[in-house]
Amino acid sequence: MGLPGQELFELPDDISAAAVRLQLKCILASSTFKNSAQQGRFLQFIVEQTLCGNRAQVKEYVVGIEVFRRKESFDPRVDPIVRVEAGRLRLRLKQYYETEGAEDQLIIDLPKGAYVPVFHRRREWIAPAEASVAVPASRVSAARVLVLPFVDHSPKIDQEWFCDGMTEELINALAKVPYLRLVASPSALRLKGKEHDLQRLGKQLGIGTVVHGSVRKDGERLRITVQLINLLDDSYLWSESYDRKLEDVFALQEEIASAIVQALCVRLARESYPLPASRRPANLKAYDRYLKGRHYWNKRTEEGLRKGIDAFQQAVEEDPDYAQAYCGLADSYTLLGNYGATLPSKVRALAKTAAMRAVEINRNLAEAHTSLGHVMATYDRDWEGGEREYGIALSLNGAYATTHHWYAVTVLAPLGRLDDAMSEILMAQELDPISPSINRDVGVILFYRREYEAVLEQCHKTLALDSTFYGAYWLLGLAYEQLEMPQEAVAAFQKGYDFSCGSPRLLGALGHAYAFWGKKEEALHVMEKLAALARERYVAPFEMASIYMGLGDREKSFKLLQKACEDRSYEPLFLRIDPRFDVLRSDNRFTFLLHDVGLPPEPVHSA
Repeated sequence: MGLPGQELFELPDDISAAAVRLQLKCILASSTFKNSAQQGRFLQFIVEQTLCGNRAQVKEYVVGIEVFRRKESFDPRVDPIVRVEAGRLRLRLKQYYETEGAEDQLIIDLPKGAYVPVFHRRREWIAPAEASVAVPASRVSAARVLVLPFVDHSPKIDQEWFCDGMTEELINALAKVPYLRLVASPSALRLKGKEHDLQRLGKQLGIGTVVHGSVRKDGERLRITVQLINLLDDSYLWSESYDRKLEDVFALQEEIASAIVQALCVRLARESYPLPASRRPANLKAYDRYLKGRHYWNKRTEEGLRKGIDAFQQAVEEDPDYAQAYCGLADSYTLLGNYGATLPSKVRALAKTAAMRAVEINRNLAEAHTSLGHVMATYDRDWEGGEREYGIALSLNGAYATTHHWYAVTVLAPLGRLDDAMSEILMAQELDPISPSINRDVGVILFYRREYEAVLEQCHKTLALDSTFYGAYWLLGLAYEQLEMPQEAVAAFQKGYDFSCGSPRLLGALGHAYAFWGKKEEALHVMEKLAALARERYVAPFEMASIYMGLGDREKSFKLLQKACEDRSYEPLFLRIDPRFDVLRSDNRFTFLLHDVGLPPEPVHSA
């Protein structure tokens, strides 16, 4: 019988408490956990309380006080810290067992919706009957799944919208299966139209299973062909074709997604799994417009964002209660301002209204809270509100890479919490490893940490994903500047400017590099180009300010930076940490700039 307040706790017959504690020690000593003392403290607390029979203590309120040092007035309904960190801990444990702990046989797991851990032996991946060799999961992550975009094989090639919808439906369904790790889901459509060396792709991303499909329309009939490919031995796990009339498109997509989910679950885990409810609207036309909007939004260019806004607008006109379409609108407006493509204060209200409408329609939608958190951080400078919204989003869906991404870049980094920011951006990269913007921002956090050689390496990795991604050339130039390699910086900025089709951000960076190099005439020439461009479109004041900083003109630099703060421009968010502002930090006026952006003069550390 246990002591008062304790519960009897029995471990599985083949696992001892000493073995669990030894496994816990290995996990806490791993590189996956060594830079996250808070996550390690959380894991150690819940494991020890469980082993000691104190499972009654493993409650949200107790964990908040004992682990996260909240006061006795802590209210989990208002402060979601425990739910958020539990989601991160689950993802970090998965990451550990798929990398450093790939050979470990004792698993410490944290089931969704609970804070009491469970302990069990590793379940080996069971190869299908037709495979000649059964390969254990400890050597290859068979449960890491990549969904390649469905390909349109129709004679008229007019079913792209159906292909994209089928891809998204399947991604949404598979993302809910707890023992599958969906790889690169938000960026899957970037792979569309490309030839793939599946073995190379699998090795790069640690993928064991690929879903590949095609669509062919002939008159009023569709043939959808789907294949599950086992990259362990390049065999087919499952293949099926569906011949259907083009009538209820949504029902057809759900039928196929359900079949694929069941096929994967049965073959990887020998058990079935119910298909989650679809998140799509009933209006087919609205859904089509939404898919087009996300297609353009994913390009992350000014032209793409504007086309995305048009498509999302059409979607909400078709269906005024389409929450995801409002999220798309909010994200597009926010990025337009952040990229300096339009006056940020002009789109601030549009972005916030759309984000709040999405939350109003569906408070359980992680994307809605992510969109609202993004607006609150980048435009309102409401760090506490932004972090709260990101926290709610992570508690709803810890596998949504964009939440981890934007939380890292727009809240944690500006506040100087760079260790936390690195942890979050690496989690985003783990969830979406083929996203150029996430990979670039891994480098951005390294840049703020002043690890410039690591930034160069990360930029080259990003360009390996997309050699035309001008954001990577922009960051590459910044790193070269800090390494006092001005010639290389100019070359990187120039190349990025060419790929960007005339981005003011790249032009301003180029002018700063010339000034840094001592090429005053070239810097002034770039300034003239920016002034001419400003007569045709919006140019963020920071671009001119950066050139004046390079030329050593503090008066004009501060004047323009003050204007950038008033405009709600993006760059002043990083006043505290961006090395480009080092030349101004000794001036008393710098403190006033920090105040204007709502930034504390000293770093804000994690709880």
